[in-house]
Amino acid sequence: MSSTNLVQSAAGTATTHAITDRFRQLATADGHRIAVIERDRTVTFAQLWQLAYQHVTQRQPSGGIVPILAQPAAGTIAEALAVWLCGAIPLPIPLGIRATTISAAIAQTAQTTHQCQPWRAHLTTAYGGRHIWTAGGEPPTNPRVGTAIGLTPGGTALIAAPLHAAAIFETAIRHLLTGGTVVLQPQFIPAGWLHTATHTRPDWAVLAPGQIKALLQHRQHRPGWLGTATRTLRHVVVPATVPPPDANHLDDFATITDAAVTIWYHAPGYDGATTLTGAPATALTTLPGLRLRTVDPAGEPTPPGTAGLIEAASTTSTTTAHCADQPCPPPTAWRTNGDIGTLTSSLRLTLHRLEPTEHYLGPTGQRLRGTALRRTITAHPDIAAAAVHVIPDHHGRPRAQLRIWPRNGLATPLTADAIAAHCIAHDTPVFAHHILIAATPAPHPAAGIQ
Repeated sequence: MSSTNLVQSAAGTATTHAITDRFRQLATADGHRIAVIERDRTVTFAQLWQLAYQHVTQRQPSGGIVPILAQPAAGTIAEALAVWLCGAIPLPIPLGIRATTISAAIAQTAQTTHQCQPWRAHLTTAYGGRHIWTAGGEPPTNPRVGTAIGLTPGGTALIAAPLHAAAIFETAIRHLLTGGTVVLQPQFIPAGWLHTATHTRPDWAVLAPGQIKALLQHRQHRPGWLGTATRTLRHVVVPATVPPPDANHLDDFATITDAAVTIWYHAPGYDGATTLTGAPATALTTLPGLRLRTVDPAGEPTPPGTAGLIEAASTTSTTTAHCADQPCPPPTAWRTNGDIGTLTSSLRLTLHRLEPTEHYLGPTGQRLRGTALRRTITAHPDIAAAAVHVIPDHHGRPRAQLRIWPRNGLATPLTADAIAAHCIAHDTPVFAHHILIAATPAPHPAAGIQ
C-alpha cells in the first residue's frame, strides 16, 4: 500500500481529518520541504509522512486517547500524525512517565468528559495529581491563532521547550501545517540556542521569560553574538506568567534583536488566547473572534478593573468541554478555566493567577481545593464552622458547595454575597448561590470536608 494513499479511520473527527488532509497534501506536493530539524538531522514532509505510516502499520484505530513519548524529535510529530490517521487523539507525555501509569486517568476522561471536535490532549500535574485535558474546537489548520502570535507561513520556528507542553505542541503543529520548518532544541542552554539560531536562521521563536534573561546575561560575556544569531528573527513569543515577565528584559531583547515580542496567554480551557505586542507587560489584548469577560463569585460580570474569574466565548470556534452525556453546547457559551484576571473597558487583560482548569480535577484535586476553601472560610471572624462539598454544576463542572454556621451573637447577619466576596479576596473563589447559611447552631467539633 502506498503511504500517500492511506485511508483515514472513520473514527476521526472533522478536525483530525483536516489535519491529516493537510499533512497528506504537504507530503505529496511539497515533500522536499524540510519539516523538522533536530540536532544535525533534517526530516522532510515526505519523510515525516513515511514515519507516520510506519507507526500506523503497528497500530489499530482506537478512537480514544493515545499517549506518546514527547521526545524533541520528528518521531514525536510523526507518531502524533499516525494517531490522528487512526482516528484517535495524541497525548504527548514526558519521558519520565510510563503510559501505564496514566491509563486510569485516560479511561476516566473518556467516560466522563467530552470535547467538541477533539484533536489533542495534554497532561497536567495540578493539585498533586495527574489530570488530562482534552482540547478541540477550531482546527489548527485555521491560521487565526498562528497569525496572531506571529507565525510566518513557510518560515522557520525555533522551539527550545518540551513538546509535552500544551502550547508548545500546538504551536509546532500549527506551524508545520503552514508548510513551515520547526527546529526542535532538546534543552535550553544559551550557547547552544545561539549556535542553533545562527545555523538555522529562524524568523520566529518561543522563549520563556527566564530564557530571555539568560540570553541577555550571556551577551555580557560574548558581546555581539546575540545580535548575529538573531539577525533573521522577526518575532518572539513569550508565554504569559504570573507575575508577568520583566518588561525591561523584554524591551532590551526586542531592541537588541530587532524582533517583535508577543506575550501569549494560552488558555487551556477554551480555544484561542490573548496576545500583546508593544504594550506594558502586565496587559494582554484579545484575539480576533474571541470574547472575554471576568465574573464575580456570583457569576455576574465584574466592572472594569475588578478582578474575577476569566471566562471566554468564541464566535469562530466550536470548542467547549462538557460532560460526556450532555449535548454539545454552542461555541458562544461562556466558559472558564479557573484563571483570575482583570479586564479594562478596552478588553485588555491583566493576569493575577494562572490555575489549571477545574473541569477535570480528580478526587485528590477536589479534596485539596476543598481544604483551601475551608481554610479561607474558617478564617473569617464571623464564621464558627463550615462544611465544604464538591458537586457538579449544570454544566458538569465541579463546584464547591458551602454550608456556613455563623458565630453566635452577630449584630449584622452574614450574607452569601459577603462570604463570596471574602473568598475571592483570598484567591479561593466560590459562587454565592453555592453558599448555604445555616440557621441551626454550629456543630461540634467544627464540620469538615465530607
